[in-house]
Amino acid sequence: MEPKVRLFRDGRMVKETTGKIGETLLEIVTSAGEFLDAPCGGLGKCGKCLVRLSPDGDEVKACQTKLEGDTDIYLPSEMDDMKIADTGEGAKHNSGGFTGPYGIAVDIGTTTVVAHLTDLPTGTRIATASGVNAQRPFGADVISRIQYCAENGHEKLTRAIRGQLADLIREDIKKSGVSKDDIKYISIAGNTIMEHLYADMSPVGMGVVPFKPVSLFGDEGPAGEDMPVAQDAVCYMAPCVSSYVGGDITAGMMACDLEEDMGPTLYLDIGTNGEIALKNGDKYFVCATAAGPAFEGAEISHGMAAISGAVNHARWENGKLQYDVIGDVAPVGLCGSGLLDVLALMLDIGAVDETGRMLTPREAEPDVAPYLGTDENGKPAFFINREAGVCITGEDVRKLQLAKAAIAAGIQTLMYHAEVKEIECFLLCGGFGSFMDKRSAARIGLFPMSLLPVTKTMGNTAGEGAALTVWSAAAREKLNRLRDKCEYIELSDSFHFNEQFVEQMMFEE
Repeated sequence: MEPKVRLFRDGRMVKETTGKIGETLLEIVTSAGEFLDAPCGGLGKCGKCLVRLSPDGDEVKACQTKLEGDTDIYLPSEMDDMKIADTGEGAKHNSGGFTGPYGIAVDIGTTTVVAHLTDLPTGTRIATASGVNAQRPFGADVISRIQYCAENGHEKLTRAIRGQLADLIREDIKKSGVSKDDIKYISIAGNTIMEHLYADMSPVGMGVVPFKPVSLFGDEGPAGEDMPVAQDAVCYMAPCVSSYVGGDITAGMMACDLEEDMGPTLYLDIGTNGEIALKNGDKYFVCATAAGPAFEGAEISHGMAAISGAVNHARWENGKLQYDVIGDVAPVGLCGSGLLDVLALMLDIGAVDETGRMLTPREAEPDVAPYLGTDENGKPAFFINREAGVCITGEDVRKLQLAKAAIAAGIQTLMYHAEVKEIECFLLCGGFGSFMDKRSAARIGLFPMSLLPVTKTMGNTAGEGAALTVWSAAAREKLNRLRDKCEYIELSDSFHFNEQFVEQMMFEE
């Protein structure tokens, strides 16, 4: 008989299941359909999948702890309160009454998933449901998920994302009272890996040279019997440009009306990946940067998602560090926007020098010294809250430095290939871009300070693009045309990118 496993969250049992001797607790929790954050994909590196085996017991890594018999697992609080950018400032659709039939516009992000229920005749958005991507326990970024698929197959990730979308559609139906039989169309925008996994295609070929996808999509097919929609419902997948510039970027650019006559325009979507597009005339130069998940708080010592307890903004006032915490509770860690703010102010007050080295208390100014020291592992650290032990380490600074250098070098490389000297409009898109402080981003060198006057925060443009394509055949045709105008720049082959990456590693004094 298989051991019994009871799962608890916030003091109450949420599920009873079974497991096999030798399975990891992470595998059991994930198989039971419960969320447990594991940004490193279960490799034991990030230390984020902590659980307890009794209410007051010590925390253990779920990915490294194996089942030995009947077990109770006490999970951390759910990420239901995570801040999700589910709207954008792109091109708006028409408004009108609810007449049906209906469609579902979906943005499948690496971190979050958003589903909009839409009235097809008018484009009216009726209900929205969103959540943390159910694939996250298999890795925080697309590379770790590709690696998981290479070792274990892609089927579990496909079941996770399709099951989650079905649940989000049911949530939309519950909110609106619409019948599932009246939902006739689904439109999906996601990066190329996410679209592959949704379509039950292996993404493994995109993880090795020559980085070849199975499909670049841009077509229609049956919605599938596992979706709570009409039996004859159709699913459209937004067209991708390459393995690492997907349908979320093409849909987002269309939503921003980039085809309209305007000067050189830079489009940047920062999530767990960094995709960049530069429009010059009638041509789009696009690339993807290997920025990694640092800006999402993953693989950062006290990094976390944008949920209760996360420091999301910080500033230096009257010689003291001031910060805001989501939920107005004691700080537990820092989410991406908080990391950005703290790093920017560390540069401003001289806690970090231009090379990224963290100063010692003796080297720093008197009002800065109390915030510097070493963490529990003896590593240099800048403390946001000593009592709670929340800090940024020197290693964290290096990871953020690598990520910002990759984005900044990607921007410079596209400007080089497009022969553009000056950007007239800078569109900052995606979940992270929606919540971060633009001045902090420019201060750390994520993008040039000179772009601040022309910067616009656009929100979830991928979702807006999906919303346009779900009800408009003309928008789908326009999207395919836009994809055909894109020229993909492979940064790993670019001497200019490598040269810029080294240069962009430095911080401005």
